[in-house]
Amino acid sequence: MRKALAAAALLVSLLAMGPRPAAAQCVMCKTALTGSPEGRGISAQFNHAILLMVVAPYVVVGGFLLGVYRGRLRHDARRLAARLGGRLRAGTARWHAPLPLRRADR
Repeated sequence: MRKALAAAALLVSLLAMGPRPAAAQCVMCKTALTGSPEGRGISAQFNHAILLMVVAPYVVVGGFLLGVYRGRLRHDARRLAARLGGRLRAGTARWHAPLPLRRADR
């Protein structure tokens, strides 16, 4: 419970310190875009495209970490099924009753 509360507090504090709305352009790009009538028209789309390029690597890494986490869960489920002596098949376990504990687990 404490870990979940600490994680929630950390998440809220990180979101509170998040970046403020700003133009996502370097000085040269901003000068080139605002110097022409067409550039002023596409300035907002250009900002969105830059932000999309910044977010993309985080999405890829997040997907990789999600795959690792799910693989770890499957591994633990298979190990638990093997420990129970085949009474449960991995991936189809239904936890209706508490599992018996060995003396070392108590």
